[in-house]
Amino acid sequence: MKDDLLPEEMKGKFENWAFGCDICQDVCPWNRFSVPNHVDAFETLPEILNHSSKEWEEMSEEMFRKIFKYSPIKRTKWKGIQRNLKFLKD
Repeated sequence: MKDDLLPEEMKGKFENWAFGCDICQDVCPWNRFSVPNHVDAFETLPEILNHSSKEWEEMSEEMFRKIFKYSPIKRTKWKGIQRNLKFLKD
């Protein structure tokens, strides 16, 4: 299977996660001791906080590169995000 292809049986199983899921963060027993951070570098990008599914789907490759230039999300590339959006829970 090529990296850019996902089996059809995965459709609807992504819940609402287009990139990573962080479920491990939710279930890790050590995280019960965590405290919110106040590090600017870890803040959510304001450009994407309130994007609708439609806005994500209509995002151009140029805009993706601009917004995620310094984000780990850039690793999936624009094509990867577009692919993943098709597998989100309906």
